Amino acid sequence: MIYEIPLNYGNQKFNIRLGTTQYKLQFIYRGDRWYLDIFDTAENPLIAGLPMLVGDNLLAQHQHIISGSLYVLNTNEEESQDFGDLGANIKLYWSDS
Repeated sequence: MIYEIPLNYGNQKFNIRLGTTQYKLQFIYRGDRWYLDIFDTAENPLIAGLPMLVGDNLLAQHQHIISGSLYVLNTNEEESQDFGDLGANIKLYWSDS
């Protein structure tokens, strides 16, 4: 199954269950792009600075840390990213298969 991760406007940090494990996700706008950091529940960094790029599974090279898939959908022309796009034009999807 594929699940949309609910995102709000602006930089944010929240807890979420991905598969059977609880994580903390942080989204930060740096320069001209959105980035994702993933922490365990004690806020120890697991994966830092993942650019929110359309295309491949963001977790493809991190399966030893998190088993599953994260995919970005960006409805902006040219796939540009602005601060106000997260949650509106930029969506994130999780699949545990």
